[in-house]
Amino acid sequence: MYSSDALRKFLGIPHLSVENLDEGASGRARYRYLILGHKEPDGDCVASQVVMGHFLRRLGHEVVLLSEGPFDRPEVAEFETLFREEFSAEELNDSDRAVVLDCSTADRVGRFQFILERVETLVIDHHSSRKSFGDISVVDSYAPSVTYIIQHLLEEFGHDFDTYEARLLLFGLCTDTGFFRHVEGNEVEIFDSVSRLVAKGITLKDAFYMMYGNRDLSKRKLLGKMLERVKSYEGGRILTTFQTIEDRKAVVGHSRGDDELYMLLQTVNNNEVVVYIREEEWGGCSVGLRSRERIDVGKIAGEYGGGGHRLAAGFDMEADIRQTEEIVVERLKRALLQMEVL
Repeated sequence: MYSSDALRKFLGIPHLSVENLDEGASGRARYRYLILGHKEPDGDCVASQVVMGHFLRRLGHEVVLLSEGPFDRPEVAEFETLFREEFSAEELNDSDRAVVLDCSTADRVGRFQFILERVETLVIDHHSSRKSFGDISVVDSYAPSVTYIIQHLLEEFGHDFDTYEARLLLFGLCTDTGFFRHVEGNEVEIFDSVSRLVAKGITLKDAFYMMYGNRDLSKRKLLGKMLERVKSYEGGRILTTFQTIEDRKAVVGHSRGDDELYMLLQTVNNNEVVVYIREEEWGGCSVGLRSRERIDVGKIAGEYGGGGHRLAAGFDMEADIRQTEEIVVERLKRALLQMEVL
């Protein structure tokens, strides 16, 4: 499905056969690959990094997984120990290359951006709103997740995924599709891919509990509080809610992982967009947007310096919760009006 030419060139592998990828193969350069993902990593980002790391180690390369974190989503907490949160410019050497996964802009890698300015870089991404960077890019804005792209790329190499890798690839796909709620247009190909993964001995039930399990009761109570705060605009087509810093002090463990909030609100009759405002600091908020179908929230997020996909996106705003809500709702009202004109 995907051409692996870019990846093959980047790795310096002349043939598309795992028989040529043995560690003992002669005449092939060894590199150290610095594998980066975005800040505040989610399941697709983490799974992509770990699986790519496994593959590159099989080629005989050294691998360093880098992430600024924080790993404050319960579904990715178990993977935190696999990553380094610090890496200095002095540690770079001539054998280093970088692989950037699930990032629409270079600054999404956070404190590691200096690496991209110093070494040859491969970018694999699927965001619809993005700014081109890197030396080699494999980008498909129609792909449901980066793990989906990686699965197809590595399958072209003849890579036989083990159970652990298949589990992660399915987890990443389920994460970015909201457990397949956001799949549209290429269902046959996507579920074809899923069938190849579950053939490795994993199940969709496993992926579901990776996504939605491991929640403390206090997190469930916080979900209830955010549902009580929901405001309805334009006959329910816009729904907003928020979370404060004080709210999170009452939560045991990890405070992120709000897909269930979006899932519940998007089932409300007439809803077009859900707005979730999260107070990150005094006078500063993050905004999550989820569109049911007709409004491109990735484009809207890009107007405020953020990004994402057509149906799921986000950005930061230097304003308090009330001001943020007013600004975002007014922008969405204009989007609804334009939609009606069209």
